[in-house]
Amino acid sequence: MAGRREPLDEEQRALHDSWDTVLRTVGRVVLSTVLIWGVCSALRYGVHATSDALLAFASGQSVWWAPLVLAGVLLLGGLLRGVLNRRPGWSDVASDGVNVALHNYHITYEDSADDPSPRYSRPALRLALRKAVATLLTLGSGASGGLEGPVVLVGESLGAGVARLTRARSEHTLRTCQLAGIAAAVGTLLNAPFAAALFALEVVYGNRIVYRKLAYCLLAGIIAYALNNRFLGFKPIFVAPPHAHTYTLGEYGLTALVAVAVSAPIALLFGLSMQHTRKVVERASPLLRGAMGALCTVGVAGGLYYGVGMDFRHVLGMGEYTIARLLTGAAGTLSLWWYLLLIVGGKLLTTSFTVQSGGSAGMLIPSMVLGGVSGAATAQLLASLTGTGPADVTVFVVVGIASALVAVVGVPLAAIALVLEVFGSAYGPPAVLACCVTYVLTLRMSVYNEQRRVRAVAAEPVAET
Repeated sequence: MAGRREPLDEEQRALHDSWDTVLRTVGRVVLSTVLIWGVCSALRYGVHATSDALLAFASGQSVWWAPLVLAGVLLLGGLLRGVLNRRPGWSDVASDGVNVALHNYHITYEDSADDPSPRYSRPALRLALRKAVATLLTLGSGASGGLEGPVVLVGESLGAGVARLTRARSEHTLRTCQLAGIAAAVGTLLNAPFAAALFALEVVYGNRIVYRKLAYCLLAGIIAYALNNRFLGFKPIFVAPPHAHTYTLGEYGLTALVAVAVSAPIALLFGLSMQHTRKVVERASPLLRGAMGALCTVGVAGGLYYGVGMDFRHVLGMGEYTIARLLTGAAGTLSLWWYLLLIVGGKLLTTSFTVQSGGSAGMLIPSMVLGGVSGAATAQLLASLTGTGPADVTVFVVVGIASALVAVVGVPLAAIALVLEVFGSAYGPPAVLACCVTYVLTLRMSVYNEQRRVRAVAAEPVAET
């Protein structure tokens, strides 16, 4: 009936029954976002300063022993990780960290009472600090992986820590701080506030958007974005050349083909690679698993370096170097489809060995790299088969990035928003098509087993306004 309002449920009353509640929640979100931005910015600077310099030195071929230095640093980092992971409290910061963050978020749903103590009883500020240290030790030594996964746990932990320090007594307020913390952390790195807010909700709830929490996530993302621009300057994670807003039917068809060629294979290969590399590293004792993973990583990267002259930065580090080269239209070996497939295989293995051996490294950026490179490889292979020469791979790289995010992490709306914010609206239509195709193909696939993709959470309002 028009004009009739349904009674507010518990979640709506907890967050919106008074201006006092709203203002207190906003204050907590602002405080936690500023703290998270500072920690994540420092972590990003530390990782890039160490990893980029080390990999550039090893790939520069200035001296013959440069690759040996890289191998030594990787092995030393693996040994130190093995020692730390044996200490109490450090096992939670091993690997990607997203599953731990999701578990910490969903733990308050296990009891129907409005009680945040299940999360408050677990580490928060100490967990964030340990995760930052473990990530710097892993990625700073040149290992393969991304920063976005680890900062999800950093953001969730700092958000929960601020909620506890400010004596938030409702689990609903706690969850808002946790989600906003994730959005702030991811937004700090991606410089894309809308994508970061959607990512926080999609990665936590799987197939649901909780609109009232989205508002606080957007606030956190905007604050992190403003702090980035004010103190660090605007630095997009990727820069793509301008593109026309119109596409032919043939181009849309190729976009769908790339989505099919990239999405399901990447998701399946990621799962298989994780499974088999875990079996390899588990042959070593827990103390030596980090070194075992580093040794296998050195073997893969070294084999490609000495075998085909592949730059270490293509298969080690965070992988942004490779995507940047593809988007600028770099010629040479990056225009060869088989070379691009070698990068995909190498990056897949080095990331899997790093994560499964206890390294604190994320899978978000590697999945974007795998998707972008696979999209470029598909374009170059089609060009080779049709005899048209090297292709313009820019659109295919962007489509591959979006498809891989949907296939591996399961965040279709965040993937579309990322394309619009980072690459521009001209790349939007093919990205939307690719994400739709990928989501249908990979609906039941996800590397994060803590995602609540199908099971509804009764306490959360979904589409009410």
